[in-house]
Amino acid sequence: MLPAIGPQHVWRTAAVAGLTALTAQLGLTAILRRHPDKAWSSKPGIVAYRLVALIFGSVLTFMGGALFLNPACWPTTAAAVMTGHNGSVRVLGAVLFGQLVLWDLPTAAFIKRLRRPDLILHHVGLALVAFIAMRFMPLFYYSWFIGLSEASTLPLAANDLFDELHRNVEESDANSPRLPGLASWRDYCQYAAAASFVLVRVLGWAWVVFLLFRDTRAVLPSAASIGVRGLLRLQLGFAAAFYALQLFWLKKLVAYTMESGLGGAVPDDTLTWQQGWTAEEEA
Repeated sequence: MLPAIGPQHVWRTAAVAGLTALTAQLGLTAILRRHPDKAWSSKPGIVAYRLVALIFGSVLTFMGGALFLNPACWPTTAAAVMTGHNGSVRVLGAVLFGQLVLWDLPTAAFIKRLRRPDLILHHVGLALVAFIAMRFMPLFYYSWFIGLSEASTLPLAANDLFDELHRNVEESDANSPRLPGLASWRDYCQYAAAASFVLVRVLGWAWVVFLLFRDTRAVLPSAASIGVRGLLRLQLGFAAAFYALQLFWLKKLVAYTMESGLGGAVPDDTLTWQQGWTAEEEA
């Protein structure tokens, strides 16, 4: 049975989630800074960020999947989908909102490689969506948008982590026998990240966005939408904007793959990858 909360508990849940992520970031950074292995200690801030992202992505994926993949949880009518309130979705929204506002965005302010405009814009928009989900409209489809679809970020987060470890080892010893093994794990995760992005962020999102538009159009003219029509229309705008961003990233991914082939690290930005930053700028 998944946890569920009412609107009176969302701020507490968000605060607990965000402070947990922030504490994990600070604690892991302190621990890794003292680690004898340069792979972990050279840039402890960014490595800690990769680890925390992997953990929270796994939590959101599990919770969202437990709802979205359970036929018994699917509402039976469009009105129930679009105007029903799901306490477990409130938990999802609160957890995501708290970790974005109290951990993710503040961490990006201190780690230069995380200050990508498209990534920050995505996370600000995601925080707004999570706020709507936790505070106003915890609708069923959010179990996909802010839950199960995070499955595609897991291999990407693992790819980022192994890439950081590989870079750190290479900087300390370019002939280290550990490099081929780390490179292999990095590349396997890159293959999985590319495949999951297409399956989840392109195909899966297209399907759920279609369902969202279909059910919203069915509900808007009805009495069930009175008082929430503005939010329903706003959700359509967010869904279209986020899907456009997925296609923008797909274009970058395809361009990078055609130029460099599969394997290696997923670039921070295909136009400025490995440019505009130095080791001294890392946290």
